[in-house]
Amino acid sequence: MFCVSASIHSPISFGVVKTVLQHFNLTPDEHPDDLSLSLRLLYPLNTKLAAKVRIGTTSLTDAATSNEQIRFFQHQRARRSYIKIARYVREAFGPIEIDVTDAEALDRPSRDFLDAAVRVGGWSVQLRFDSGGHESVPHFSAEEQSLLNMLSPSARKDHAGQIVTMAFDYVNSGDAWTALNLGHLLQEVEQSPRVWNLLALAHAMVNETVQAEFYYDRWSTSKEPLDAIRALYGKAMLYARHHPDGLRSLARSEALLNEAYALIPQLGSQERAEDRVVFDEVFNRNGYALILFRRGHVDEAIRLLREGIKRLTQTGEKVAIHRSVLIYNLAQCYKQTGNLTAAIATYAELLDVDPRMPEYHLEAAKCHASAGDLEAALAACRQAVELDDSLASAWCLIGVYEGEIGSHGVAADAHARAASLDPASYVHPTNLVYSLILADRVDEATQHVDGWIHSTLPKEEAERRASLSAEIAIRQDRCAEALELIEAGLALFPDSDVLAANREALLGMHV
Repeated sequence: MFCVSASIHSPISFGVVKTVLQHFNLTPDEHPDDLSLSLRLLYPLNTKLAAKVRIGTTSLTDAATSNEQIRFFQHQRARRSYIKIARYVREAFGPIEIDVTDAEALDRPSRDFLDAAVRVGGWSVQLRFDSGGHESVPHFSAEEQSLLNMLSPSARKDHAGQIVTMAFDYVNSGDAWTALNLGHLLQEVEQSPRVWNLLALAHAMVNETVQAEFYYDRWSTSKEPLDAIRALYGKAMLYARHHPDGLRSLARSEALLNEAYALIPQLGSQERAEDRVVFDEVFNRNGYALILFRRGHVDEAIRLLREGIKRLTQTGEKVAIHRSVLIYNLAQCYKQTGNLTAAIATYAELLDVDPRMPEYHLEAAKCHASAGDLEAALAACRQAVELDDSLASAWCLIGVYEGEIGSHGVAADAHARAASLDPASYVHPTNLVYSLILADRVDEATQHVDGWIHSTLPKEEAERRASLSAEIAIRQDRCAEALELIEAGLALFPDSDVLAANREALLGMHV
């Protein structure tokens, strides 16, 4: 057992995780090449590692530097990085037993990593709230120690610019928690647009949207029009996408986007022609296209997106890579209108721009499936898992499409893989049992249904699980028990028409 203390309080996240990995000689300098991208999340300040990721065979999103990074799918990608690292350690070193003392000081990202390591990676982790006295303690790389030195009260103000730059490196690697810690320390010595920008974005990334709005408001008061344009756009996206349901408002989002757009003519003609300003103008209209899309004005949204793609294509490549976001949105618009031919063609264009983004392959797969081409859909899914086999959603789609062509055994194996990668999901185990039944592997299905109907289930999943449990019981000549299982589901959801119909059908069998 390896013992590590979480007692050292630091603004830099993942201290315990990095101490564990260092124990197994897994570092930015010593690691398998296919873990470089995952380790970048933990070591964003390591320039050699960042360069290795950029020149490797990876997606444009992952290869971008911090100033160019496209920030989406961050939470999913972070968890997949945890899984890859944890599985590698387990496979390379055998059973892993970790004892964490002073666990009340454990930072949130380390908790998330250890959760994935236990649930998916097969680690054994014990959290203790006492101090053992003989544990390893986190220690910092040269880059991290340099940052910590800059954060001392006497040095912070003089090094504010460097700290901001490093904070955005953390943001773009996916570690918004460290970025938040740095931003809160910075605001003690500097109240400026760059600090408000950092804090707004980092709070939004950790779903603290009300706090994010506060900092977007601070940022928008800057006397520089470009700061206001960017801050208003960010706040508009809170109201369109990220705020909790009760706070979202398309009308408010539209007003903020138009307020920002009206500021663009205040910029000089030379500044407005710069790539960075073209980017802001295009993405403002991309946000407005979302409003149009949500209101059903899809043709107008398509027009705006096409114009934006054309303008970004004419910029330098550091900005032009962001056209992938608009191409993705354009494909979604075509799909919404039912023009699957155009949607599929647009996804092909998207994959020409960024072929190594697995999520894009999955979206293309959904269009192929909607068009009735399940073989093309499966091919697209398999391309996604070749790029990243830790994608639970990809294995789930493989299971669905294999089931639709009658390969129920293959479908069951795919759903089992999805369930192992995302054990918190209710859907994957239900799909697994369904496929096992259709594959005539009923005895195997029985192994997965004990205690799986409970009060925390969404209604649809409770209906599916009660019905599948009853189906297993019937196939095993336990008809009276089948009725009891349906009744148990009805006890949870008395208004379920599905379960009521199944109950009547069973009573009609003279159970």
